[in-house]
Amino acid sequence: MKPFALKTGEGRSYSWNNYLFTVKAGATETGPGVAFMEFFTRKGEEPPIHVHQDEDEIFFSLDGALTVTCDDESFELDRNGFVFLPRNVPHGFTIRSDGLVRMLVVTVSAESIENFGDRIEKEGTSLTAEQALRRIEELRESS
Repeated sequence: MKPFALKTGEGRSYSWNNYLFTVKAGATETGPGVAFMEFFTRKGEEPPIHVHQDEDEIFFSLDGALTVTCDDESFELDRNGFVFLPRNVPHGFTIRSDGLVRMLVVTVSAESIENFGDRIEKEGTSLTAEQALRRIEELRESS
C-alpha cells in the first residue's frame, strides 16, 4: 500500500441506481473493508430505508441539510454534520434543503466482506471526469 492524494474532481466516478458516487479510496487503494466516497444527490432522490449487512456507514455533510433515521432515532445533519450508522440496522435519510447535497460517505466492514464501495464499482456505470462534472451541474441546476 502506498500513500496518495487526489485533487478536486479526481477519483473513480460512477452512476449507480441514478446516484453519483466518486470513489476516492476503495479496495484497490486500502485493501478490502473500507470505502471512502463523495456522494451527490438532491431532494426527492433519497434512497428507501435499507440495511447494510455487516457494514458500518458514516455520513459527513459537505453541502445540504438532511434528517437521518437509524432504527428508531432521528438526527438532524446540516453542513459539516456527521453521523455514524451501525451495521445491520435499518437507516435512511430525507433531504430538507434545496439545491445540491454533497456528502462524504465512508463504509467499513470486516476485511473479507465486499462492501458498498465495492458494489458501486462492480455494478455502477463508470463515468469520465467530464461526465461526472456534467452530472453534478445537472443536479445543481435542477435542484
